Amino acid sequence: MSRIYVRKTKRQSWTDDQMAAAKQAVSGGMSVKSASEKFNIPRVTLARWIACPTKQKGLGSKKPVFSPEQEKELANHLLDLEARFYGVNMKDVRCLAYELAVKNGLEHNFNHKHEMAGRYWLEGFLRRNTHISFRRPEATSAARARGFNKPSVYAFYDMLENLLDSKKFPPSRIFNADETGISTVPPKKLKIAAKKGKKQVGSITSGERGTLTTVVMCMSATGQHVPPYVIFPRVRMHDSLKKGTPNGTKFNCNPSGYMNCDTFLDWFDHFVKHINPSEQNPALLIIDGHSSHTKNLSFADKARANIVTVVALPPHCTNKMQPLDVAFMTPFKSYYASATENFMRANPGQVIGMYDISELLGVAFPKAASVDVAVNGFRKTGIWPLDRNVFCDADFAPSEVTNQPEIVTLITVTDPMVIDESTVQLITLPTTISLSTSTTDQLGHTPELDVSVNSHLDSFSEASPNSSFNISPKDILPLPKMSAAKTLKRKRKAEKAVEVTSTSYRQGLSIAEATKTIKAIKGRKQAPKKRTKVLKLDEAFEDVLCDVCGANFSNSEDGQGWKKCISCMIWFHFDCSNEDIVVCTACN
Repeated sequence: MSRIYVRKTKRQSWTDDQMAAAKQAVSGGMSVKSASEKFNIPRVTLARWIACPTKQKGLGSKKPVFSPEQEKELANHLLDLEARFYGVNMKDVRCLAYELAVKNGLEHNFNHKHEMAGRYWLEGFLRRNTHISFRRPEATSAARARGFNKPSVYAFYDMLENLLDSKKFPPSRIFNADETGISTVPPKKLKIAAKKGKKQVGSITSGERGTLTTVVMCMSATGQHVPPYVIFPRVRMHDSLKKGTPNGTKFNCNPSGYMNCDTFLDWFDHFVKHINPSEQNPALLIIDGHSSHTKNLSFADKARANIVTVVALPPHCTNKMQPLDVAFMTPFKSYYASATENFMRANPGQVIGMYDISELLGVAFPKAASVDVAVNGFRKTGIWPLDRNVFCDADFAPSEVTNQPEIVTLITVTDPMVIDESTVQLITLPTTISLSTSTTDQLGHTPELDVSVNSHLDSFSEASPNSSFNISPKDILPLPKMSAAKTLKRKRKAEKAVEVTSTSYRQGLSIAEATKTIKAIKGRKQAPKKRTKVLKLDEAFEDVLCDVCGANFSNSEDGQGWKKCISCMIWFHFDCSNEDIVVCTACN
């Protein structure tokens, strides 16, 4: 069978619109001959179609297995699965097509032995549905898919909207900061020219695994970029590490090379130095929820003292809600990878070391730190201009897989002092519950519940009211949905978007730190005194040799077959002496 059929005649070259117009003209009084000439349709064909209104267009004996409506429904179902991060591969699509044809009783010529449609059918299906293609997916953790949900995201935008309305931050005073790692061996390699068909194409690198250095980036909604802050994995700093960096770059080092509480405080001093916040010109800083940022009481106090309002993004949402991740990091990493390749090409035989990182950073950072990149990053995340509708329902589709009904207890109190079982009612909510931020404090305690229920389902995930199949694709391969919520006991409280510099959150940090200190004091034990072990006489001579045969006493089992001399206390074999003798040969 040919993959692409090439027409050899001009039969049925007219379109459905031409036939419909010709039929309408004939019903209006035009003759069949005149209509056929006007709309370029053969006269006999037009007459046959007028006589048989239910006739369908088609050539040859080969008929499509699915109608256009059925293929459209199948294509939409495949896209729904992909939107939830449970997409199917080519083989799965072919098996699904076979099962649809069999269960719906459709005439087909699919492979009954392997129970799947042919690859030619799949190629034709992709040609008829050009909006679908097979792509290699990016691995996404279950926590990230679950974390990006409407309640968490909208709670952040509610908090941000309140801050912008109350403190009137201009876009030039809204900043975003984030860390990234740059290595002496960048993971991303650019494409190079090579012979077509060659199985393996190589490119020289500094090593199999590189040394990671942390760089803190910060930019504003108007395109102002704070100079980088570099953290080297070293114990001591050296001036040779600073060569070639952008002007104003600050350096630090620690054994791990990662961000910690003390290092973050030092970066904040660097941040304050460059933006100069004041009572008349305060600043808003948006960061992620790393523990060195949100569990750092010293940082919260220093930010409050320097008139900087700090907001933490919801957990597992930075890939879509953090401007630096959305717009800056990808071009920066590309420019850095290009700089490393140029360095290796210009210095044959030399490898990139820690002392070359700053020079490569000085090449890549100015190219990526443009005004357009910063403006687009804040616009795409809906932070400035403030727009929570930048994310559509399809963006929240992965979280629908783990969305579970919530049980809410409604208490109707007629008498404030008397509450009985008749006033308690349990209600199961079928969709997501959103907690009002006005009644939820920054530490996650909810004294009162203000519940709003989204009664409508997402438009993309609604089941078709009139399916073109008797048994639809959703019946055979249903959309993924978690059956029951896990009842695991969490060791720590679930994180959420918070205002780190708020009074209530700072009090919570202070209480948590005091509790931790008290537990450490109570759990501290006095170091035990060292005791000198006094060996017993039997243990002192544990490894003596038999006076007769020279065997080692420690190799015996519990002293079996040995005697001890009553005179010198030396052990010797039972078999090496008479049974009545209880003294060794030397003493005897």
